[in-house]
Amino acid sequence: MRFFATMLLSLAAAGFITAGFSTQVQGQQNTSGGLYVFPQDENGAVQPIRPPKPQLSAVVGDGSVLLYWDDAAEFHFDPFFDGYVVYRRPVATGVFEDVFANPNNFQGYMIFKSTDPEFTDALRITDNQGNRTRLAFEDVFDLQNEITGYHPASVGGQRIWMGSDTGIRRIWEDTGLTNGRTYYYAVVSFTHGDALPEFELPIEFDDEGLPVLPLPNSIYTVPPIDSGLDIEILPDGSVITGVNVVKVTPQRGAAGFVPAQDPAISRVSGSGSGTIELQVIDPAALRNGNNYSIVFTDTLIERPGNVVDLVTKSVSLINTTTGEALFDRLQNFQGVELPVKEGLLFSVDDIPTRVAVDQDRTNWVTGQSANIHNFVIGVSGRNPTPSDYRLEFFDGPVRESTAFTIGNTNIPVENTNLSITNTVTGQEVDFAFFTNPQLPRDVRDVAYLSDNNVLIFGSAGLIQRSADGGETWSNIESGVSVRLKAAHFADAQNGWAAGRDGVIIRTTDGGNSWAAQNTGTTAILRDIYFTDPDNGWAVGDNGVIIATTNGGNTWTAQTSGVINRFNNVHFTDDQTGYVSGLVFTGGRSRILKTNNGGADWELLEVGPILEFFGMTFSDALTGYLAGTGGRIFKTEDAAETWTELTTPTNQQLNAISFAGSTTGWAVGRSGTIINTTDGGLSWEALNSGTSVELYGFDFLSANELVVAGANSTRIRSTDGGQNWAATEDFRRFRAAFDNNNQSRSDIIYILEDVNGDGELVDTWRISMLARTATSPFGLTVDPVEGDELQFFTVKPLTSADEFTFTIEGSNFPGVDLTEVEDPLALIRVVPNPYLTTHEAEPRAGGRQLHFTNLPQQATIRIFTVAGRLVQTLNVNNPATESRYVWDMITNDNRELSYGVYIYHVDAPGVGEKVGKFAVIK
Repeated sequence: MRFFATMLLSLAAAGFITAGFSTQVQGQQNTSGGLYVFPQDENGAVQPIRPPKPQLSAVVGDGSVLLYWDDAAEFHFDPFFDGYVVYRRPVATGVFEDVFANPNNFQGYMIFKSTDPEFTDALRITDNQGNRTRLAFEDVFDLQNEITGYHPASVGGQRIWMGSDTGIRRIWEDTGLTNGRTYYYAVVSFTHGDALPEFELPIEFDDEGLPVLPLPNSIYTVPPIDSGLDIEILPDGSVITGVNVVKVTPQRGAAGFVPAQDPAISRVSGSGSGTIELQVIDPAALRNGNNYSIVFTDTLIERPGNVVDLVTKSVSLINTTTGEALFDRLQNFQGVELPVKEGLLFSVDDIPTRVAVDQDRTNWVTGQSANIHNFVIGVSGRNPTPSDYRLEFFDGPVRESTAFTIGNTNIPVENTNLSITNTVTGQEVDFAFFTNPQLPRDVRDVAYLSDNNVLIFGSAGLIQRSADGGETWSNIESGVSVRLKAAHFADAQNGWAAGRDGVIIRTTDGGNSWAAQNTGTTAILRDIYFTDPDNGWAVGDNGVIIATTNGGNTWTAQTSGVINRFNNVHFTDDQTGYVSGLVFTGGRSRILKTNNGGADWELLEVGPILEFFGMTFSDALTGYLAGTGGRIFKTEDAAETWTELTTPTNQQLNAISFAGSTTGWAVGRSGTIINTTDGGLSWEALNSGTSVELYGFDFLSANELVVAGANSTRIRSTDGGQNWAATEDFRRFRAAFDNNNQSRSDIIYILEDVNGDGELVDTWRISMLARTATSPFGLTVDPVEGDELQFFTVKPLTSADEFTFTIEGSNFPGVDLTEVEDPLALIRVVPNPYLTTHEAEPRAGGRQLHFTNLPQQATIRIFTVAGRLVQTLNVNNPATESRYVWDMITNDNRELSYGVYIYHVDAPGVGEKVGKFAVIK
């Protein structure tokens, strides 16, 4: 007799199926017309349709069972509820609207367990008469649909549990089982009947017109029904399980058991982000040697702010060996436990919902000892591209940027020191380069040390070296981030640079490396001078003069007697020195002089009130001052008297210096350079080729000069200034602090043809954030030759992404006896002694002896104590099994008699074991 168990409810009171084990009345689908034939009660009334039974499978383990099932029941549509009105909701006085039940009536799964095929030990729930009519479930998985708790309708005094919004699962593991014992499991699907989310109730009115809520069981009257159990017990007691019932016997794997490994997934194409996992659930269902492909589709969605985002739309898992799509363009798959297919649990999760910067992988690659400025990358336009990029930096121009307009800002073409490659396509991409006008770029001073060693100093701690007389330049780490306003070398190896915040740095290797010194002041230091590697002075704002006698290891403040700004310091020997700047008394400009190394300073008159920015002495007596209005003054008596010289400019002059006693130059605003060859008696205006402000210069000879100025300008001449050439006419990607200590940066806009119409749009914006020495990152620097910014994006998985895997030997369980010290040591006979029966035996059927912990292949011979062969058992188990069950029938087809027996296990290539067991009456 074949029967089906109806476990969830007794529908007798509602005219449905009777309680207990009963014949199933299952709705059928008319294959010709697609119509349903409804189940009917004895009166011919239409009844709800039972949901399909899940297709249940099981995988046994050591003291455990893993169940998994398909999702066919989840698509259950019950026409009984199509148009079924649960109640009428008032929407206005005398006006009502119908509230309908949901004909997509699947609600969840229930799991049942028993040690007998009739599930009698699970039959524990009683009706209102005390009769056991329903099975107690082990677990319930239900939809997250706000239909929870018990259904209001009762049957035989019983209400049906609907779940607790756990979410649907299709895998369940039971542990702590007895190896060798037989268990029965069933998974049934169930519906939600006429239930609505939260069991919403209508508002009704009593005879006096007052609102009242009706009882839930007066509104919700159709309870859930289940799929039933599919199991058959034959007259001889043998059991046939149907689609949603399994019979299992847990046991440990064979000696040396090696569990299956999950398949290795390989990316074929694309660079999308997400977590793709494969787990071997049922090795017996795997298809050895089959190849699989995982592919995706994508789509664009509009978001607030006129932003269009690329998102993953669907995933497909295809067995490319058979051509079967296990999942075909499946949507809404993230965070969902999918059905097991061909023995594999497949999941995809953690897919980004939009293209964004991958902060974990994006990084600088550099050989510099200091950290490069922090990168700041953001979406520029409305279409961020799902690509990765490599920005490579150089010490010379390598790529022209593209003219582009961002908002109302027109960005011109620039010659730049970088190139950008889309590492997904392998192609270089266009970019716009915005030169930030707020980023300080001034170069303040020059040190021309030799033919192959020219140094320049400027804003943001800039130090650059030229090894070819100023034609090309490379960065040197200064270790500071403030503007360096002046530098001086006592010889080719020992030099100092001074700047804002009282900063002084020193080199002892010709400028290759620099170290900061403690000056004891935070004033802006505007000039520095050394007479030898030990003795030096620095001057700056607020009348500051500091001096050292040990190369700057210690600095001592000297008393100037004034609080004005000092711009220049120059010593003609270690005792005689001069300081100038914005110094005036009595309506006349002054200069400070010392004859004792700065212990005392005296004020000497120069002329009308003006500020001097440049000062030099060509010998102990002859000196020059240059300043506002293009005015130059000369002394020939060690600053006792001064004579104003005639110049061809009224522009402020910032620096002046002489190569010998007669040839000299002065530079200043508006690209001004003037030259004298007669000791200043006459001056000639030179064409510098630039209009920016020039701050400083130095020369190797009367012919070779390098001049530095604003906007990163540096120009060189090899003929005494008659002709000039710009030596760095390109843009370096930079960041620095402005005068208000705010970080400023150039900006790179990546430009791409997003729509394939040849029109470039801005996709990504890249800038940098400078950091000070006290930041957690330490002092940061600009990128230089050889540095790279590796820019990665987290991006949805798209149609460009494909992954593959192959089912191979390692994905199946195996045996490795080399890992077992004695593979036969754990072999046992259970039970021993055998006493009539034991719990592992089926309730209906013959006797059983279990040989456990066997190797995969073996021969078991059983003898009497007299040596007579009783039976020969051939063991050929899969790797997952280590047990052989003997029905205790001898080789002459008799039941084994009571007594003591010897068994001999012979495992080829493994060894032999002899033991004994007893059968007791």
